[in-house]
Amino acid sequence: MNLQSDLLRCPECGTVFRAPATLPTHGRVRCGVCDKVFSAKAAPADGGSRAASVAPQPAHASWQPKPLPRMGAGLLRTSALLILLLALLAQGTWLARNRLAEVPSLRPLLASACERLGCSLPEFRDVAAIQVVDARVTSHPDYAGALLAVVTLDNTAPLPQPWPRLAMALTDAGEVAVAERLFEPAEYLPAERQSDARFAAGGSVQVRLPLMDPGMEAAGFRFTLH
Repeated sequence: MNLQSDLLRCPECGTVFRAPATLPTHGRVRCGVCDKVFSAKAAPADGGSRAASVAPQPAHASWQPKPLPRMGAGLLRTSALLILLLALLAQGTWLARNRLAEVPSLRPLLASACERLGCSLPEFRDVAAIQVVDARVTSHPDYAGALLAVVTLDNTAPLPQPWPRLAMALTDAGEVAVAERLFEPAEYLPAERQSDARFAAGGSVQVRLPLMDPGMEAAGFRFTLH
């Protein structure tokens, strides 16, 4: 047998190759692919085709790219979420508009929005910003048995606001009221200020109130705004 022209097939991996020109005395060869040592025997005439049929074949894995998310659907969801958030914000602002309208810095923005939407804002009012800066009670210079209360009010708010109601109490030594009265703006404003519908921002007014003297019980006084 001319081994140089014959084919050998590895029984381990099925690789077919030509036999060497000479063989060792023990007649065994080593496969150059899997290192299997086996007895050299010629492969059948059609060994090439059979070897090809049994030889291990590389595995082929099909790969399909993962489809990217549709930009249109994501954009639609994002837009819907933004619209929902804006609607909730607008609803919250509408429900809290009365409280927000009391914030001077937000007032112009809310007024502009209401002008476009056809709504109206409640009147700005911040009684805490109206301060009693000077107050005194003395005997009335023109009437016996009467007192004259003089009090100065300042509007420290940055916006005009309605005139407050002015409450005055005459108190005893224990600061318990012995006489008190609540004055409406029309009752305490001087004649020259009666036409002022609002207490101007940064404005000031001096109020003079004649009072009946309660006698020796009165030892002090206090003013409060409402």
